[in-house]
Amino acid sequence: MANFDQNGPKTLDGLVHCAQNATSAAGILACGLGYFQRFEIDLVSYHGDSPGAPAILYQFDGKGAVGAQWHSQFLDVEKLRESPVEALARQQVMPIYWSDVARTARLTAAENHYMKGLMRRYPNDGISLRVHGPGRDSAVVGLGFSAKQARLSPEALYKLLSAAQIAHLRYCALAESQSPRDFGLSPREVEVLEWIATGKSNGVIAEILGISPHTVDTIVRRIFSKLEVNDRTTAAIRGLGAGLLRRPKEGAP
Repeated sequence: MANFDQNGPKTLDGLVHCAQNATSAAGILACGLGYFQRFEIDLVSYHGDSPGAPAILYQFDGKGAVGAQWHSQFLDVEKLRESPVEALARQQVMPIYWSDVARTARLTAAENHYMKGLMRRYPNDGISLRVHGPGRDSAVVGLGFSAKQARLSPEALYKLLSAAQIAHLRYCALAESQSPRDFGLSPREVEVLEWIATGKSNGVIAEILGISPHTVDTIVRRIFSKLEVNDRTTAAIRGLGAGLLRRPKEGAP
């Protein structure tokens, strides 16, 4: 979980200033989450298009016992392959409403099942959109509403699209300026971090790499120490900002 500053940017100009001055992926994330909250958004997901790229969900809890916080978790990348929302978002310029996909799109049985589950979990609706970067550095961003509301105006939708694009491009620029050497990670540590970012457990990583679970545990502890983090999701965020996770992984099981 993360206790991001709730006094986030209120305008696109403010977001540009905030993102430009961010020196880490977590800093850029804080800028974006703060801006999205102005639109009564309490759920933000990010799923990179490149094979092996992680999918991460951030959900705001304003009633927690320890104060308002954004909680983060990995999403099941394999499950997302059934998402017609992501598929349609990649084909369109403007954001699409989840309820429109559920109501009007021609869906397969698997897609229909996925949409019923999505709308049951997030009955207040949301939108998905695609952001673009250099090469294959594109992603789909999901934004869930905290309460039922009227449809956003075209101007508001364009602001959300622009905000997501601003944050994504800043991330791309930051990642290009950093390298694995900045954190002192070995090739094996980078490899394990890549698998962590796809949501694999230490036991599964051990099977993939043909090493013992104890060895993976030791490598993960070293990764946390070098990245100065305490959990897997934050490690993935920092890895994203450092460009450590930008190489496509082939044959990911």
